[in-house]
Amino acid sequence: MNENNNLSLDDIPMVEGEVSAVGHDTVLDNVEPSVPTVGMCFDSPPTVGMCFDSAKAVKTYYRQYAITKGFGIRIRSSKKGVDNEIRYFMLVCSREGKYVSSIPTEIKTLPTQANECQARITVGRKEGKWYIMSVIDEHSHDLSPTKSRLFCGNRKLKLKRNLEMNGDVGVRINKSFQSLVSAAGGYDSQEFVERDVRNYVGKQRHALGKDGDGKALLSHFLRMRELNKDFFFDIDIDDENRIRNFFWADARSRAACYDFGDIVSFDTTYLINKYDMPFTPFLGVNHHGQYILLGCGLLSSEDTNTFVWLFECWLRCMSYKAPQGIVTDQCNAMKNAISVVFPQTHHRWCLWHIMKQIPEKLQGYGEYKEIKHAMKVVVYETMTVDEFECEWGKFINTFGLMNDEWLGTLYDERHRWVPCYLKNHFWAGMSTTQRSKSMNAFFDGYINSTTTLQQFLHQYDNALQHKAEKEYEADFASLNTVIPCGSQSLIERQFQTEYTHAKFGEVQTEFRGKMNCVVQNVVVNGDVCRYDVMEEFIHNGHSRDRLYIVCYDRDNHNVNCNCLLFEFRGILCRHCLVVLAQERQKQVPAKYVLMRWSKNVRRKHTYIKTSYNITDKEPHIERYDALCKTFSEIAQVACEKPETTELLFQHLHAFATLHALPGPTITQHINGGQLDINALDSTPQSNDASNHTVYPEIRSPVAVQRKGQPRS
Repeated sequence: MNENNNLSLDDIPMVEGEVSAVGHDTVLDNVEPSVPTVGMCFDSPPTVGMCFDSAKAVKTYYRQYAITKGFGIRIRSSKKGVDNEIRYFMLVCSREGKYVSSIPTEIKTLPTQANECQARITVGRKEGKWYIMSVIDEHSHDLSPTKSRLFCGNRKLKLKRNLEMNGDVGVRINKSFQSLVSAAGGYDSQEFVERDVRNYVGKQRHALGKDGDGKALLSHFLRMRELNKDFFFDIDIDDENRIRNFFWADARSRAACYDFGDIVSFDTTYLINKYDMPFTPFLGVNHHGQYILLGCGLLSSEDTNTFVWLFECWLRCMSYKAPQGIVTDQCNAMKNAISVVFPQTHHRWCLWHIMKQIPEKLQGYGEYKEIKHAMKVVVYETMTVDEFECEWGKFINTFGLMNDEWLGTLYDERHRWVPCYLKNHFWAGMSTTQRSKSMNAFFDGYINSTTTLQQFLHQYDNALQHKAEKEYEADFASLNTVIPCGSQSLIERQFQTEYTHAKFGEVQTEFRGKMNCVVQNVVVNGDVCRYDVMEEFIHNGHSRDRLYIVCYDRDNHNVNCNCLLFEFRGILCRHCLVVLAQERQKQVPAKYVLMRWSKNVRRKHTYIKTSYNITDKEPHIERYDALCKTFSEIAQVACEKPETTELLFQHLHAFATLHALPGPTITQHINGGQLDINALDSTPQSNDASNHTVYPEIRSPVAVQRKGQPRS
């Protein structure tokens, strides 16, 4: 016979049928059945001869009895027969035994439950039934019924699927536990503690990565490509077959690039995962002004060669259609790679990241506050290149900054970050401050610094679904509701009819701004009219005026302003609107109504499935999800009346009494409908494309050295 002293309560299997006695027949022959299990009161103390249908029923009874009386239980020992089935086990009080420390007691810090308590029951099986063979119901310690739920043996983690689903959408463990406590009606009604939740989630994550991130990554990408031939990926491995870099883009991202790939934002500062690999998303701006994913990668380093590899992957993926403009952080390696792969693309640095460095770079100067203010004025308030050159020179000379290396480098690259150098190019309204916030918001709540690659792929998919849903909601609102015009202008109505709500809102901002604009002078030269438009605005609590020059061609109806708002953001500015009103124009030429912001265009990416999340679920999980959905629908109907609620409880109680399903098919008739989830019992089919393509043995990446201070 085998003895197992470490068997947990949940490991005791249900055993049916008769097995010849081994070692305990003599005792069992003297045991007379006395109490059936059905309808048993858990307050009743255990007695010799109690009969149960299964070992699990014994465990349930004694656990509930222990909770009622105020002690914990655990398996002390168990024995198997020649057929390797459990024949005998002993349940004891959790304070049984005498602790013997391997270290001196004076330096031991951890508490122990051992108190030499002798309370226990022994249970044996005979003819398919389980009988209590002996009972000791006296304890050597005080009992605590109000705290008995905290004993390890009395705790039972339920709603595991809820925890998994909460984890899938980025709910933190403590928040997930608090929601379960609230649903249970408080801590006293909860059968487990937060530590149980953390242990379970940790085990699930460990099990998820048992095959290694490298293999799982390749397998995932191959399955994605099987599901949709337009899924693109490329993996860069080193001499030891370890993942070095990889890039991928789903079919929806590739289709979206056709409409929104003209301006791309690229960042490497957002995410550092378990392997310290920078997460590098390519983002565009859709017709609602929302960020949309155009592919992404994970990199092992941030040097020129790595960026060249990544950009070439993106270019191949997007049918060699380079973007018109790309926004990145200030990084020489990126700059060099872009000049190689995208030589005709306008490269802009993120102004927000540059201005954020001011304290670090200039705080050592005695006049730091004055320098910081003056630099912001020069950068943000100069409208033309000549004006910037003049004001920058004054700024440098005033504070004696001629030898400052950082400012010198910025000046040499001024065409990459100073607004007045960039406004004559279209940037889809990609504000640098908004860019930084949106980049952080795109995947926030889904992934963090401890995320493994497998977890990342799953959470990445959830994030995409969420963002796509936001786009669908914005599409629905733009097509099925109307934002009222704020004026009687037919030009405003023209934009109302064509633009999405978000972009029409920007147009209305310019229409409201017309009230602050006054035409001061008009110079007519043939068909071309030059308007001097003065705008009044409030700055730091003080009223200020700024002069704008608007040129209007009465022959072809072209209009342009030196604020360059239309060229930069694709929105006609208030100064142009004032001039068009002055010229009595009822419509604007079609070229000023960009199809890019139109709500009336069905774009290809909206026809493509948002997600290809094919994480294989175990059949019992799929059955569980199907049952929960059905139970929820039934409960919503049953709770309306007390009698239907009571009837449902009666049926559920009767079902629980049976303890097991009657057959392999689960068929539930509800109000004439039929739910049949028998098909869920099948084993998921493998989509492993490696049968057709030979790949080397991929290994997980090596944790790379990060730039700057390590994580705390």
